[in-house]
Amino acid sequence: MTRDREEKEHFSRGHSSGKASPRSGTRDKEENERFSCGHSSGSGKSSGNGGSGGKDKMAIRHRHSDGSGNDTSPRHHSDDRHRSRRTTRKGLRIFVGTANLSQAIPDEESLAAFLPNKGKAAYVLNSDVKSSSVVDGVSKKDFNQVDRHGKVEVLVLGFQECLESTVANGLSTAFGGLLSKKGSADVPSGNTSTKELDAMINAHVGDDYTLMMERLQADMLVYIYVRSDLASSASVTETHVQTSRSKGCSIASTLIVGGTKLSFICMQLKDKEQFVPRKNSTISAGKKATLDQKNSTVEEFLLAGKDPSLSSHHIFVFGDLNYRVSPPSNTRGVTNTFEEEQFIARNMLTKKDWSSISESDELVQAMKNNDALSAFTTPFCKFHPTYKMQRSAGIKYDYSSMPSYADRILVRSNQEGSRKVEAIVYEPIHQFSTSLHKPMRGLFFLPDRKIHFDPNNEPKAMIITFTHLKGKKLRPKEDILHSDINPYLQFCCDARCVKMSKSSKDRTETTYTTDRPTWPTQTIRYKVDLSSSKRHGDEIKDTLLYIKCMNEGIRGATVLGTAVIDLANVICKSVSKEEWQQREVETYFYRGGRQTGKLYYNIKVRWEENE
Repeated sequence: MTRDREEKEHFSRGHSSGKASPRSGTRDKEENERFSCGHSSGSGKSSGNGGSGGKDKMAIRHRHSDGSGNDTSPRHHSDDRHRSRRTTRKGLRIFVGTANLSQAIPDEESLAAFLPNKGKAAYVLNSDVKSSSVVDGVSKKDFNQVDRHGKVEVLVLGFQECLESTVANGLSTAFGGLLSKKGSADVPSGNTSTKELDAMINAHVGDDYTLMMERLQADMLVYIYVRSDLASSASVTETHVQTSRSKGCSIASTLIVGGTKLSFICMQLKDKEQFVPRKNSTISAGKKATLDQKNSTVEEFLLAGKDPSLSSHHIFVFGDLNYRVSPPSNTRGVTNTFEEEQFIARNMLTKKDWSSISESDELVQAMKNNDALSAFTTPFCKFHPTYKMQRSAGIKYDYSSMPSYADRILVRSNQEGSRKVEAIVYEPIHQFSTSLHKPMRGLFFLPDRKIHFDPNNEPKAMIITFTHLKGKKLRPKEDILHSDINPYLQFCCDARCVKMSKSSKDRTETTYTTDRPTWPTQTIRYKVDLSSSKRHGDEIKDTLLYIKCMNEGIRGATVLGTAVIDLANVICKSVSKEEWQQREVETYFYRGGRQTGKLYYNIKVRWEENE
């Protein structure tokens, strides 16, 4: 296959296993494969937060083709008459999009392909979505039960390199460093490029959304919109920014919607690939140094914002993370030259060998090795890498850099069971023609959860007891030896209805010089008073219990990691039983987006009548 022909290939819409298609040179059947969205077998009328006005009861054609643009004109779908039979789950639909603009304002066609017009869910959730855009593990039933009517509830956009470098450096100097702000719109005025982009985005988002936060830091710009009917119960509590010319930039904001904390962390990590020598003897060392810096920067950015990956219920990290595809050494163990990597890249892309590309993805390896972001998950990429492209529609690579999945969206849920965030659609927009990157967008679903108590009984209190506590494989900071760890556990909960028992302490004793501490005789006991909460758990459904592993040192105590327990999930498991227990529960300590050890415990729940 010639280079031109290879560069004009469609996205593979094939099997999730990432195996190569046996055919090339023509449009494969799998490239035309659509994710079937026929009506489900459920009964009853459609329900959901989105609403369903008449003009929104249309499926939207969402066509992907090289250079042809999106056909966003609405059309009636053949299964419209069956919509009343389709059951939908209630919850929040969260749209997250990230785009590196490469210092060029996008044209109208590119932005229209990227953003859901007026926030309509049908522009992302429609019957013509391709199989490669639907996240692995999402069944037809799961897909159909996410309401495609109306408009998404939350819309978050992150743009990197949205200003010329000279302007961005000036803003970085004026507004650099770590800041904390509890305001909303926070963009310095007088920047023509930003105003032009603002106008374009607001025109696409429409009047049915309230802008909760807009922040420009260096050349990064973040918007958080909430559908206007939910704005009265929503607020942005704080925004942290971190800027470093050598490391990158991050903007972290926490949005509260009806008591649920959603943190959105937009990052751009600097990559010094252009400074890495191309001599075979030094390529490996240069790449490792660059990768190590990116991993440490991610942790630094998370910790600088008070680690929202632990303090919020659900967390999204997105942006130009700049992790590259780095093929392994050849069979002789010799590092590939730059020319060899180019050949390998072309070969993998020609075969659409997504599994092999994923195995060479630095981010996937960093998560697997617990070097960075192991607390998060990200959907498998069943499509062409998003960087480095020529400024045109379609897939036309600039092979001066290894094609890589530089632009990503990751998610973490601290709530368990039915309350986890579900990734539904995850896709690049390769009609976007004005950047060296192809933007990424994702549609995520956060199901509602209710705690149902027996209406015939009086409100109850519950006693939660933790015993047989132990830690394993505690991971201190790099400058602390494992033999110097003196750990103890600290328990805390912010909910007013959750109180420590008078006979119990909020911490364990300190154990010395071990990374495998045990507390076999200590008991931690909480009482949850449900008489002060609504009978359906509206005040406790978002309550989190924190167990911090502390290291007692000469200069004071430091946090090794934090384990998060979803109290509502414990209640849901035990509410129908007078007494419930679970032994050897395993969970993880996290710090800065990484695992820092394991926690084991026994838990016992006893329900009692309030006095």
